[in-house]
Order: sequence, then C-alpha cells, then structure tokens
Amino acid sequence: MNVRAHPVLRRAGEHRRAIGWGLAVAVLAAGAWVTASSGEAAATVSGALRGIADAHWGLVPVLAVLVVVHFWFSAVALRYAAGLRLPLLHATMAQFTGATANRLTGGGLGNVAVNARYLTGRGVPAGRAVAVAGVLQVGGAVADLLLFALVLPFALTTGDGALMARLGERLDGLGGPLLAVLAGAVPAGAVAAWLLRDRLRGPAAACARVARLAGDLAVMLAASAATTLVMAVAFALSVLAVPGADVPPGQFGTLIVVYMVGAAAGGAVPGPGGLGSTEAALVALLAAAGVPAAPALSGVLIFRAVTHWAPVPVGLLTAGTVRGRKDTAPQDTAPQDTAPKDTGPKDAAPVALSAPPPRNARVPVRAA
Repeated sequence: MNVRAHPVLRRAGEHRRAIGWGLAVAVLAAGAWVTASSGEAAATVSGALRGIADAHWGLVPVLAVLVVVHFWFSAVALRYAAGLRLPLLHATMAQFTGATANRLTGGGLGNVAVNARYLTGRGVPAGRAVAVAGVLQVGGAVADLLLFALVLPFALTTGDGALMARLGERLDGLGGPLLAVLAGAVPAGAVAAWLLRDRLRGPAAACARVARLAGDLAVMLAASAATTLVMAVAFALSVLAVPGADVPPGQFGTLIVVYMVGAAAGGAVPGPGGLGSTEAALVALLAAAGVPAAPALSGVLIFRAVTHWAPVPVGLLTAGTVRGRKDTAPQDTAPQDTAPKDTGPKDAAPVALSAPPPRNARVPVRAA
C-alpha cells in the first residue's frame, strides 16, 4: 500500500492545504494593508528591521545547533514509538524532510506522511507505519501538556514576575471561552472517533502497544517534550538577542511559556506551516507581556527564519533517506535461524522425489 496514496491522508491533506493557503494569503494581505495604511505599523516594521540588523548574531550558531538537537529528539521519539532500532542519523534526516513537508501541508500531516513513508522504507507494513506516525503526533500533544504543567510554576516563581503578571492580566477572562470550546470539542471528538472506529483500529493498536511498554512510552513522551522545550529555548534566545527587548535573563521561563502558548495558538489555524498565524500569536503575546512591538517582531522573525525556514533546504537534500531500503525488515522481529542444517554425509546421494510405490509392490525391510 502506498502511503502517499492513503485516502485519509490524501483527502485531509488536500482540504487542509487549500484552506491553509487561503488563510495565509488573507492574513498576509491584511497585514500588508494594515502596514501600508497605518503609520504606527510602518514604524514598527522599520524598527523591527533595524532591530534585526543590530541583533547579536553570535547566537545564530547556537540556534542552528538547537535546531539539529530538536530534530534528533524527534528521531528518538519516532524510534521508541515504533519500537524499532532505527538508525538515528537517517531518522534525524527524515525529520528534516518531514518539517519541510509541513511547510506545505500544515497541521502535522506532512510529518505524519514522511514518517510513515520512512518506516515503510525500513520494512514496516504501511498500515502500521501510518498508525505509528499518528501515535507520535498524539503523544507529542500529550507531552506538550505535561511540559506546560511543569514550566508554568517555574515561570511564576523566577524573576520579578513582571512579564508573567502583564501576560496574566491580558489573558484574564479567556478561561471561560476556552473551557466552553473544550466542552464542545470533547463530545465532538468522541462522536468522530465512533464514526471512524474502523479506520482508527490501527492507531489504537499502536497506542496500546506503546502503552504496554512503559519504558518506550516514557522515552517517547520525554523526547517529544524535549523537542518543544528546545524550540522554546531557541525562541527565548532570539528575543534576548534583540536590543531594546528589555527582557532580563531571569524572565527566561516566561518566554518559554509565551512560546508554548503562541505555538499552540498558531498551530490551531490550519495554515501551511503556521505561516502568519504563529508569528502573529507570538508577537501579540510578547506585546501583552510588555515587550515593545518592534523588538518583539525582530525576535520572532529571527527565530522563525533560523528554526522554521532554514531547515527547508536541508530537508530537500535529505529527502532520499525517507525511501529507505526495500529489503530492510523490521528490527523488532525475532531473528531467523540461518545456521546450516545437517544434511547427512557429504557423499550421500541426493534423494529423488518420486511418486509412492504401488500397493502390491514389495517394500524391503532392513534387519535391525
């Protein structure tokens, strides 16, 4: 079965791609109109460009290293979600390619398709490969929630708490609408799961396999959380690298919270790679936390350029690793016995296979 032609992924990808590109074009057009018609917006953009020129570019190599670490953790998460001893170098290259595919599809569908194609190239059946790739996406969402629960108290107790206090004031009152959305989303998800129960048997079986193996589950969740944490650190460093941001290093935890909330909000919009929506969410949250608009925009643009768009050429160059080798078998299967069997004396004549003797034929009996 061809993973690229999988009907669920193909139809979902087509719809989300069309909607995403339409929303991205609308957001960019609206942003261009606001910038052209508003003197304040134009001043913010020009200030952001000056901030980029004056940024501490010595942090760019650090950001590049964090990008590689991010994809390495993604490869580790895939390895333990699949339960296979995947080569981490090739799996990491596949994550670069998956990120490149996400720039076109959005919603994580590109990464799911690439991971599934990579696993089939390693000898995994196509149905199981798609299920494992889906489980990895679900596990990533669970890991992000757990990470947010751990990071939030740290952000509240470090530094002077000024940024977190301003952010809390701006976000005050959103708890009720969010709970209402969740209250409607849970039954809707349950109904959708019931209607798609036949197609969800494969992912459910893959989830059950990972859940039975506590060690694999723990490593998968930890690696998935690490991918988000590494990107959050890169975002915080990007903001701190811009002069005029006026963010003390003690507010590092607050910047991590800002990234996690902004990335989740931007990813909720079905755009290609979160284009436009993620940038807008991050800038808005930084402004809500008290960071001036121009430095906030500078930090976000530096972050997205290095961590979001710079890996695209690498992903195109490493696309060949996704195909893998057709003769590669899953490495979690039991090894076959390849030892030579005893076929008798070397000078023994080969036994000819012939039809059984007739009923009245005499069969000689050897003496004991």
